[in-house]
Amino acid sequence: MLTIDIIVLVVGALCIVGGILGGFGKVLNFFTKGIFGKIISIFVCYFLFGVVLDWPFVKEALTNLNQSLASSENFICDLLIKIRLDLIVFAVALFFAVQLLRKLAVKLIDKAFSANNPVMKVINKVLGVALAFFCVAVILLTVFQILAWTTGINGSVYQAMQGSFFKLDKLFVSNPLNAIFESIKQRF
Repeated sequence: MLTIDIIVLVVGALCIVGGILGGFGKVLNFFTKGIFGKIISIFVCYFLFGVVLDWPFVKEALTNLNQSLASSENFICDLLIKIRLDLIVFAVALFFAVQLLRKLAVKLIDKAFSANNPVMKVINKVLGVALAFFCVAVILLTVFQILAWTTGINGSVYQAMQGSFFKLDKLFVSNPLNAIFESIKQRF
């Protein structure tokens, strides 16, 4: 058993303990506050931006903003129109709205799963463990992707993982996040 396998076992045990002690709501709160919460909000905004931008009242508000800037007829207003201030303001407002909704949703979910009911307590603990494992798996895949970019797929990190009990070497080579990043790279 390699050192990385022992690390995986320890992290797995911590996920089980953390999920049981914290429950679903607390684990969700832990992983969605701070920088993770901001990253989640940015991804949600990325996917919602085009959808919300097509709403009629949003289009009208952005058109009104552009018209009021254009009516000023000065250099600064022309510059703000050129850099698309309307879209910047919209993106910032969308980000704050998503942040607010994310925090509200996490609080509601935490309260719902903290009910003083024996069946709900078991569901809370099981879902807490599952969520902890999911979050750690996403972090592991992200780290593997960054390592693959920096050291190469067949680099020193891959060599050190070969023969892993948990087949981490195979996961390193066929990381599912690679397809997501390749898709994003093709769009830009």
